[in-house]
Amino acid sequence: MSTLSDSLESPTVAVSNARQLDWSAYRERALSAGRGYLKAVDGILDGVRSRRAQSEAEGRVPDATIRDMIGTGLFRAFTPLRYGGLEMDPASFFEGIMKIAAADASAAWVAGQLNVHAFEIALMSERMQDEFWADGPDTRASSSYAPIGKPVEVDGGFRLSGTWTFSSGVDHAQWVILGGGDKAFVVPISDISIDHGSWDVQGLKGTGSKSVTLTDVFVPEYRIHRFVDTYNDKNPGWAVNNVPLYWVSFLGLFNSTPTNTVLGTGLGGINTFIEQSRVRLTRQGTGSPIAQNPFLHLKVAQALTRIDTARVRHLQNWRDLFDVACRGEEASPLERMRVRFESAQANATCFESFAEVWPIAGAAATASDNPLQQTFRDLMAARNHGSAGVELASGLYIKTLFGLPPVPFSDFGTLAYYK
Repeated sequence: MSTLSDSLESPTVAVSNARQLDWSAYRERALSAGRGYLKAVDGILDGVRSRRAQSEAEGRVPDATIRDMIGTGLFRAFTPLRYGGLEMDPASFFEGIMKIAAADASAAWVAGQLNVHAFEIALMSERMQDEFWADGPDTRASSSYAPIGKPVEVDGGFRLSGTWTFSSGVDHAQWVILGGGDKAFVVPISDISIDHGSWDVQGLKGTGSKSVTLTDVFVPEYRIHRFVDTYNDKNPGWAVNNVPLYWVSFLGLFNSTPTNTVLGTGLGGINTFIEQSRVRLTRQGTGSPIAQNPFLHLKVAQALTRIDTARVRHLQNWRDLFDVACRGEEASPLERMRVRFESAQANATCFESFAEVWPIAGAAATASDNPLQQTFRDLMAARNHGSAGVELASGLYIKTLFGLPPVPFSDFGTLAYYK
């Protein structure tokens, strides 16, 4: 059987042939990189937590928190090895985001969104990759995929004008990926105007998900991700990144990323509730410790079990999907749609479980500086994200289960079923 070293010597080998190689050493290296990253994440959590209020007050993740996350290797998790990246397994990356979310949901959200786009860049042309990672493996891109701008096709590419909204973490990005329906445009931050006044929200405020405006900006062809290439398994990036990580479902990874923040935020919130309940006395009734309240016992037990079960399931799903890729196989549509639904369902589980304990959190929980109140707002905001749509996700899953035909591929949204 051909070996991993053989494949690295011939990076342009056809995908069909590359899938026949023995990728066990690649898998072990990726898992080892993930373990190192998780250990590094544990070392920054106190600092991230200490700046949580600053993140909320300023409407952006503090620069110091971004520097801490850079130091863990987080932003090179999906950067190809050839550019100094880690190419770690997705489950390890996801688990690190969960840990960060328990300290600061906005920091975790930004970390996930800014990093997952490295995976998309790795699917694009080598020229795009060379340009993107020219300054190092920690280069970051924010995004706004809703096709609400105005691209006009011209010789050699497109010209873009208009405003794209909700670009999470754009203050910390060097590039922005903008949606155009059946394609996405990669634009350097120097070509974009950020509307700092566009971000006025009450949940996940620190994400700084601001609007960006372009005026007649030229985007050359090599900076365009045509989703039909991914649909047809003709990703230009596979010419140089023909390895299991980049065979994993792009849209699956994209739609699962916000869930990590929600799971970490939910567990962190329940644990904060427990710590506050240790010292609370009821002001009505006997004045006995609230921790003796049997209704609290049931709600906390249910919340912890539901959220942690969703967390364990989510991580195992992505361990399994990575193992599938390392065997040279491709996950079936049914497997991918199940993971897609379970990811969306995890969002709902976290929000609903936290809402169950909220009525017994006490009046102090409504104070602006109480982390419980911020947790509730962050979970509400995340619940409205497109990836949390359990109704759509359940339809994709169960229609696949019954063998009903999917919506034909046409754009970014419909690509989710296929890739």
